[in-house]
Amino acid sequence: MSGRLRCYSFHSVKGGVGKSTLSVLTALGLAQRGARVTLVDMDLTGTSLADVLPLEAPAWPGDGPTLQLTKLPTGFHSHEYTCELMEERDELAREFAQSAPAIAEAHVARSVPFLNDFLLFATPDWDAQRDMPLASVLWRLKGVSEETLRVVPSSALPVDLERIIPVVFDENHSGFLENRLEFLLDALVPDEGEAVVVVDTPPTIPGLSRSVLSLALRLSREEKQPLSEQGGMPARLKAAPVQWTAFLVGSMDQQDLRAANRWLSLVRDEERPHIRFLVNRVPSGDAHQVRGMLEDVLAEEANPLLLDAIPVREDPALQLFRSSSKLDIPREALSFLGEE
Repeated sequence: MSGRLRCYSFHSVKGGVGKSTLSVLTALGLAQRGARVTLVDMDLTGTSLADVLPLEAPAWPGDGPTLQLTKLPTGFHSHEYTCELMEERDELAREFAQSAPAIAEAHVARSVPFLNDFLLFATPDWDAQRDMPLASVLWRLKGVSEETLRVVPSSALPVDLERIIPVVFDENHSGFLENRLEFLLDALVPDEGEAVVVVDTPPTIPGLSRSVLSLALRLSREEKQPLSEQGGMPARLKAAPVQWTAFLVGSMDQQDLRAANRWLSLVRDEERPHIRFLVNRVPSGDAHQVRGMLEDVLAEEANPLLLDAIPVREDPALQLFRSSSKLDIPREALSFLGEE
């Protein structure tokens, strides 16, 4: 008997609507309430939570330029040293890209591990039966116990983006990405109780964001649906109860609303309970007033999911990435989750 997963993913049709802020807000807020949370930074488009949060990378004994990703780390580097290692990784990776561009991922020199490494991992002999443990990319937030909150950051280093971007936005790789995400979630299923997973996805729906949505809907069925008719699913994930809510985050901008409305029109009736639309940075007004404003913009074209939007107030206390103070999340800030 395994534990259960409660998952939240954040999506958007364009960047700059506060999707990443809401992801971090959710992870920190739930961790402060006592939940066991893993925040997964899948916004692999040139930004990284490692650049804005005081994160500490996992460490191995006798760390060298090529990390032993198939082995479990034994501790964490300090935040200050982690920042130095991130810059070192960029230099090392550029050297390898020039000298051996086709080298297996397991042999690429790294100073710190990122989600990119897990998604693209391959052993030197391309042995599909050997994989890296997810613990190799679980970072710690400075001052917060790793038992409460763990973070899987992506890399925003240019050389890493060159390797991952073609995969993230190529629909032909969607099945491969979904399969990697299944193994990621499988590793997060607890032996008992509940674990929370918060996923920040890239802006725009095609590519990796669509893969996350597809996975969310497959796992939310009464009988989980495998990736293919003859395919299987990692055992722990298959056995675990999964509750997943996917939030499409938008603003009151007309262009944003119309784009969101088109995507929401593709949602089937049986999928609607798992998808919610968040209108972020609303200056004032309750849900009823926001609904009225949305009807004024879209008239009879409005999708019911969009009209049932959850407003998120514009609040300086929620501007996490602009504050150097301690990251304390007000309880009411998570009201959009619909929990007590």
